[in-house]
Amino acid sequence: MGRSYSLVMSSTESTRGIRGTMSRYYDVFVDWPGRLSRELPGLQKLLGSVGARRVLDLGCGTGRHVAALRERGFDAHGADVSEDMLEQARVLVGDPTKFHAWQLGTPVPAALAAAAPFDALISMGNVWPQVASEAEARATASACLSLLRPGGLLVLGLKAFAARRATKDPHLPLMKREHEGRALWFLRFVDFTLPPLADGTHVVDLHVAIVAGDTKAAEREAVHHGATCMREWAADELATWLAGRGFVDVRVSGRLDDPSAPAPTEDVFATAHKPA
Repeated sequence: MGRSYSLVMSSTESTRGIRGTMSRYYDVFVDWPGRLSRELPGLQKLLGSVGARRVLDLGCGTGRHVAALRERGFDAHGADVSEDMLEQARVLVGDPTKFHAWQLGTPVPAALAAAAPFDALISMGNVWPQVASEAEARATASACLSLLRPGGLLVLGLKAFAARRATKDPHLPLMKREHEGRALWFLRFVDFTLPPLADGTHVVDLHVAIVAGDTKAAEREAVHHGATCMREWAADELATWLAGRGFVDVRVSGRLDDPSAPAPTEDVFATAHKPA
C-alpha cells in the first residue's frame, strides 16, 4: 500500500514586517554565507566611496548585515518594525542599544533621531517596496534625508516587480532547506491582481509559504503562509522618484558593485546621496 500524507496549515499571516512563524524560519530560508559573500564587497565599496563609518540598516531583520558590518569596523545600527526580528538581532549582535523599533512611513522615534546623523543608510532584502502608499513613501524619503549627514549615502536593494509583471511569470525560484532533520520547502509567488491603492499606486502581494516534508516523510505539513503588499516599482520610475524627493546622483543598477550596470531584471539596487 502507498504511504498516506496529511497536509495541515498551521499559520496564515499577513502584515508588514516579518513576524511569528516566518521570523523563526527566516534565517533558515536565507543562505546568509552566500548572500553576504555576494553583497558585502559591493556594499563596502559603496560605503567607502563616502567615507562611511556610521551606518543604519533600515529593515535590519535578524541583524545579519549589522553584525557583518560591525565585524568589519563599521558602527552599524539597525531599525525594524518587527519586534520578533529585533529580538533575534539584539541577541546576535549583543548590544541592544544599536537597534530601534521603527515602521517606515511613520515619524522617526526619538532615540533613533538622537543617534543620527548617519553616514549611510542601507535597506536590503525587499524592505523598500513594503512602504507601498505614496504618502508613506514620501514620509520615509524625508526621514531618510533627516537621518543622513550632508553628502551621506542611501543604498536600496529590492525587487522591481514591474519587470516580473512584464514576464507574466508569478513564480519565484523554489527553495529547499534542511532544518532539524526535515526538509523545508519555501514557495514564493506574486499576485498581480490587486487593484491600485486609493492614491493610484500599483501594488502586488508577495506570498511566501513553507511546507515541511518530502517523499520520504511520513507526514507533510503546511507550516506557514503569509502575504505582504508591495509597491510595484520599475527601475526607471524609482530613479526619477528618488531624484524628485531631494536626493542627488541617483543611480539604479542591476549590480550592487557597479552602479552603472544596466538593470535588466527585477533585482535592482539604487544609490542616492543627500545633497552636500
